[in-house]
Amino acid sequence: MRKYLNLVLCALAALSLSALTACFTPGNYEKTFPELVEHFARNGIKVSAVTGLVTNLAQAESAFAFRIGDREVGIYKYNLERKKQLHRYRLVEDSGVLYINGKKFKALRNGCFVMIDYDTHPEQEKIVKAFESF
Repeated sequence: MRKYLNLVLCALAALSLSALTACFTPGNYEKTFPELVEHFARNGIKVSAVTGLVTNLAQAESAFAFRIGDREVGIYKYNLERKKQLHRYRLVEDSGVLYINGKKFKALRNGCFVMIDYDTHPEQEKIVKAFESF
Protein backbone atom coordinates (compact mmCIF):
# COMPACT_ATOMS: atom_id res chain seq x y z
CA MET A 1 0.00 0.00 0.00
CA ARG A 2 2.84 2.38 0.87
CA LYS A 3 4.41 1.73 -2.53
CA TYR A 4 1.20 2.84 -4.27
CA LEU A 5 0.95 5.94 -2.08
CA ASN A 6 4.51 6.93 -3.04
CA LEU A 7 3.69 6.35 -6.71
CA VAL A 8 0.57 8.53 -6.47
CA LEU A 9 2.49 11.27 -4.66
CA CYS A 10 5.23 11.23 -7.31
CA ALA A 11 2.63 11.45 -10.07
CA LEU A 12 0.94 14.41 -8.34
CA ALA A 13 4.28 16.15 -7.92
CA ALA A 14 5.09 15.67 -11.60
CA LEU A 15 1.68 17.05 -12.61
CA SER A 16 2.11 20.05 -10.32
CA LEU A 17 5.55 20.77 -11.73
CA SER A 18 4.36 20.55 -15.33
CA ALA A 19 1.40 22.83 -14.56
CA LEU A 20 3.73 25.34 -12.92
CA THR A 21 6.07 25.28 -15.91
CA ALA A 22 3.12 25.80 -18.26
CA CYS A 23 2.19 28.94 -16.32
CA PHE A 24 5.60 30.51 -16.98
CA THR A 25 6.22 29.34 -20.55
CA PRO A 26 3.52 30.53 -22.94
CA GLY A 27 2.46 28.23 -25.74
CA ASN A 28 3.81 30.55 -28.41
CA TYR A 29 7.39 30.88 -27.10
CA GLU A 30 8.70 28.57 -29.83
CA LYS A 31 7.27 30.87 -32.53
CA THR A 32 9.60 33.29 -34.29
CA PHE A 33 9.45 36.81 -35.64
CA PRO A 34 9.57 35.59 -39.28
CA GLU A 35 6.52 33.45 -38.49
CA LEU A 36 4.80 36.54 -37.10
CA VAL A 37 5.55 38.46 -40.31
CA GLU A 38 4.06 35.58 -42.33
CA HIS A 39 1.03 35.47 -40.02
CA PHE A 40 0.47 39.20 -40.51
CA ALA A 41 0.68 38.72 -44.31
CA ARG A 42 -1.91 35.92 -44.18
CA ASN A 43 -4.15 38.35 -42.30
CA GLY A 44 -3.82 41.12 -44.89
CA ILE A 45 -1.12 43.15 -43.15
CA LYS A 46 1.95 43.93 -45.25
CA VAL A 47 5.13 44.35 -43.23
CA SER A 48 7.43 46.30 -45.54
CA ALA A 49 10.49 46.39 -43.25
CA VAL A 50 11.74 44.83 -40.03
CA THR A 51 14.32 46.64 -37.90
CA GLY A 52 15.97 45.39 -34.73
CA LEU A 53 15.23 47.21 -31.48
CA VAL A 54 17.39 47.54 -28.38
CA THR A 55 16.19 44.86 -25.97
CA ASN A 56 17.79 45.92 -22.70
CA LEU A 57 15.57 49.01 -22.38
CA ALA A 58 12.50 46.78 -22.20
CA GLN A 59 14.38 43.86 -20.58
CA ALA A 60 13.25 41.59 -23.40
CA GLU A 61 14.97 38.67 -25.09
CA SER A 62 14.51 40.07 -28.60
CA ALA A 63 12.62 42.91 -30.26
CA PHE A 64 11.82 44.27 -33.71
CA ALA A 65 9.99 47.21 -35.23
CA PHE A 66 7.59 46.17 -37.99
CA ARG A 67 6.92 48.85 -40.62
CA ILE A 68 3.27 48.62 -41.63
CA GLY A 69 2.26 51.34 -44.06
CA ASP A 70 4.08 54.51 -43.05
CA ARG A 71 4.19 53.66 -39.32
CA GLU A 72 5.95 51.12 -37.11
CA VAL A 73 4.81 48.90 -34.26
CA GLY A 74 7.28 47.48 -31.76
CA ILE A 75 7.12 43.81 -30.81
CA TYR A 76 9.11 42.35 -27.93
CA LYS A 77 9.63 38.69 -27.03
CA TYR A 78 10.17 37.66 -23.42
CA ASN A 79 11.76 34.51 -22.03
CA LEU A 80 9.68 33.98 -18.92
CA GLU A 81 12.19 31.56 -17.44
CA ARG A 82 14.54 34.50 -16.86
CA LYS A 83 13.84 36.38 -13.65
CA LYS A 84 14.28 39.97 -14.94
CA GLN A 85 12.28 39.31 -18.09
CA LEU A 86 9.49 37.65 -16.11
CA HIS A 87 9.40 40.64 -13.74
CA ARG A 88 9.08 43.14 -16.62
CA TYR A 89 6.49 40.95 -18.35
CA ARG A 90 4.40 40.80 -15.17
CA LEU A 91 4.52 44.61 -14.89
CA VAL A 92 3.08 44.78 -18.41
CA GLU A 93 0.52 42.14 -17.49
CA ASP A 94 -0.58 44.09 -14.41
CA SER A 95 -0.58 47.61 -15.87
CA GLY A 96 -1.15 47.19 -19.61
CA VAL A 97 1.82 49.45 -20.32
CA LEU A 98 5.50 49.02 -21.13
CA TYR A 99 7.91 51.69 -19.92
CA ILE A 100 10.96 52.27 -22.10
CA ASN A 101 13.40 54.95 -20.94
CA GLY A 102 10.68 56.37 -18.72
CA LYS A 103 8.24 56.71 -21.62
CA LYS A 104 4.89 54.98 -21.21
CA PHE A 105 3.60 52.81 -24.09
CA LYS A 106 0.23 51.09 -24.13
CA ALA A 107 1.09 47.39 -24.48
CA LEU A 108 -0.79 44.35 -25.76
CA ARG A 109 0.32 40.85 -24.76
CA ASN A 110 -0.03 37.54 -26.56
CA GLY A 111 1.84 34.72 -24.87
CA CYS A 112 5.47 35.79 -24.58
CA PHE A 113 5.07 38.61 -27.14
CA VAL A 114 4.31 42.23 -26.24
CA MET A 115 3.33 44.82 -28.86
CA ILE A 116 3.51 48.60 -28.52
CA ASP A 117 2.71 51.61 -30.77
CA TYR A 118 -0.29 49.81 -32.22
CA ASP A 119 -2.84 52.02 -30.48
CA THR A 120 -2.24 55.06 -32.72
CA HIS A 121 -1.69 53.13 -35.95
CA PRO A 122 -4.29 53.73 -38.70
CA GLU A 123 -4.69 49.93 -39.11
CA GLN A 124 -4.95 49.30 -35.36
CA GLU A 125 -7.98 47.02 -35.48
CA LYS A 126 -6.48 44.74 -38.16
CA ILE A 127 -3.08 44.65 -36.44
CA VAL A 128 -4.55 43.81 -33.03
CA LYS A 129 -6.75 41.06 -34.48
CA ALA A 130 -3.78 39.47 -36.29
CA PHE A 131 -1.46 39.80 -33.29
CA GLU A 132 -3.96 38.24 -30.90
CA SER A 133 -4.51 35.26 -33.23
CA PHE A 134 -0.78 34.50 -33.54
